Amino acid sequence: MNADDLKARLGLLPKGENEYRVTARESTDLEFKRDMAVATFRKSLKTIAAFANKNGGIIVFGVSDNPRMLVGLNGHILDEGQQSEQIASVISPIPTTHFVTLDIHGRAIGVLLVEPLSKPPAIAIKDLSGAQGTDNILRKGTVYTRRRGQTAPITGEEFSQLLLSRDERTRGEIFAYLGRGREIGFDQVVVADPRSDSEEGTEEMTFYLPATAASNMNVIDRGTLVQEGGAPAYKLVGNVQLSTPADRDPRSPQRPSDAVEEMRPTIEEVFGDVFPWSHSHLRRAAEHLGFWNQPEGDKTHTGVEPITGTKLYYARARDAVSQFARQTPDDFVEVVGSQKTQQAWKQSRLEAVDVHDPEGDA
Repeated sequence: MNADDLKARLGLLPKGENEYRVTARESTDLEFKRDMAVATFRKSLKTIAAFANKNGGIIVFGVSDNPRMLVGLNGHILDEGQQSEQIASVISPIPTTHFVTLDIHGRAIGVLLVEPLSKPPAIAIKDLSGAQGTDNILRKGTVYTRRRGQTAPITGEEFSQLLLSRDERTRGEIFAYLGRGREIGFDQVVVADPRSDSEEGTEEMTFYLPATAASNMNVIDRGTLVQEGGAPAYKLVGNVQLSTPADRDPRSPQRPSDAVEEMRPTIEEVFGDVFPWSHSHLRRAAEHLGFWNQPEGDKTHTGVEPITGTKLYYARARDAVSQFARQTPDDFVEVVGSQKTQQAWKQSRLEAVDVHDPEGDA
């Protein structure tokens, strides 16, 4: 969202000298907040969960209430790291959010975009009260939704419809996979079943594939020929390494969780244990480097899986972010880390100086 988009969404009406009234009303996907203090953001967590359970939405910080005027943010603005920590501590699964600060008529306006969950619901995982125990902000185990511009606990019928919508999306994904199978030929399709049949519940993967495809495999820990739906197929159980289209992609795509884990040793090498490295930090670093200027990525550093819509980080992106951390760690922390992380990093640097030069300049 840019400044012009926000102006149009707010419906600004001039009122006096450099004063602007906001004519837009709070709705299913829009809410206003006067400031962005910690207490105010905590009160927004319920709405963030509700937006994620619907079709997404935006929270605009810097708009007063009664009258609703464009006032801007004059005080402290929570950075994305602080926002992520607040959200992750009380909501699961964690909604994807994006935050920007825009200059509107000389005023700093904060805009928090909340994406809808692909598989809702987002649930409050603990009770949360306001200052001194007032204002029951979140109740553990509650699912929230938006209704006529208000956030409220979901009703039974609304919850049923939410699950039905989720099931419809799942069916859409299944048919997309089937369509892909029809394109490449079902005689070449490999089906992976991640469910475990073992009593111990140990993780394993079962692959069902045509007999013709099995001859091309290099490693089979254990395999049996089974009859499934009238056609012979191999059931493979164990640690089987298969070649996939991603393996043959020279860009070496990885999903966010895998990219984060691959890069974790580098982050720990540079920052020690002061950096709580996660996919949200990777996303901010990649956005800062310009790899997500387009929703579908730049095709060189980042991309999106065509069927599932999952974000991908290619080797060039992982290398570039790693180099960013190694070469300019102070800038990296400032761009990616929360204020808490920045302070911890500065403190660790000071401690390192004291260790190497205990006498100072004396």
